[in-house]
Amino acid sequence: MNYSSSGFDPIYHFIEQNVINKKWPSAVFGITNRDEILDLRSYGTYEDGREMNSKTIFPVFSITKPMIGLAIMQLWEKGLLHPGQLVSKILPDFAEHGKDKLALWHLLTHTGGLDQRYLMECAQGKHAPDGLLHPHLYKALAESHLESALGQKVSYNNAAFTVLAEIIERLSGMTYEEYLHRHIFEPLGMKDTNFGGVEQDQSRIAPIAGAEAMASHMDSFVAAKIPFGGLFSTADDLLLFAKSMLRQTETKEGSFLIKPATFKQMITPQTLHIEEVDSDYGFVWKTPVRHKGFIERDIYGHNGMGGCMVWMYPKQDVAFVLMTAALGKPVDNIHIHNVFTSSLEG
Repeated sequence: MNYSSSGFDPIYHFIEQNVINKKWPSAVFGITNRDEILDLRSYGTYEDGREMNSKTIFPVFSITKPMIGLAIMQLWEKGLLHPGQLVSKILPDFAEHGKDKLALWHLLTHTGGLDQRYLMECAQGKHAPDGLLHPHLYKALAESHLESALGQKVSYNNAAFTVLAEIIERLSGMTYEEYLHRHIFEPLGMKDTNFGGVEQDQSRIAPIAGAEAMASHMDSFVAAKIPFGGLFSTADDLLLFAKSMLRQTETKEGSFLIKPATFKQMITPQTLHIEEVDSDYGFVWKTPVRHKGFIERDIYGHNGMGGCMVWMYPKQDVAFVLMTAALGKPVDNIHIHNVFTSSLEG
């Protein structure tokens, strides 16, 4: 399909106004199809006056989750697990306190009901600064009880991704961050996507609005490399990722991260049998097929806490990436989708 860049003026105007009115500190917005970037624009500056660009580094928070999901799908294809498998078959130490019937399917669809109190206590500074490190977080979850019955309720769950990360480590023999780098970021050419740290180019990190609310915890947050929200990335990298998703995970070498049939399962809604949901899910991907707020519902993608978004519109063969870092000021995700959809229809 052919789209005129001028047709996207309404969405660019909306983004620009959010930056001008200081609702967001900055923004980068890019649109791609399966073959090439269609448009890419940046708004705002660094504190020293340099302009934002497609190589500006943003914390993408929960966009980390579909990366973990893709890793699990790769292990599925290798015959090391399957979605219906009990977690306790892979992690015997995770079977206590009613978790013996917990399956991978529950973790991948936000229906596992894992207790997230420890996470919230860490965010409130109630545990040691290293409390968010993977071994401590996993141990706390292994010792916890379930908050709700399995498979009966869709409830967004960060803790599930610590368990999935532990599964990646035990089955692959490498850390989850190393696995993601080697098997997802490297094949896609995502050179600036990582869990941060001293090796990261600090001069390229975008200003973060509202960071003062978690300033005392930011260092421990970055150090923890949390598998449910610890990644940093750029618009350039996420557009490469989005382009690959439109091509059913094909990489630049012409191979695939996972087979198209497996990817189809990943983006197929898995939670339609559950009533009263805020959002339906495939395997990790959000699939808003029953969300009445969306004009176009045959889409899949994910959002991050600071406002970053990556969404694919397969029928229209187009995807968009929004990069911003506005903590504490919710981004109107549905409005962005609907303005974008109207641009496609025009």
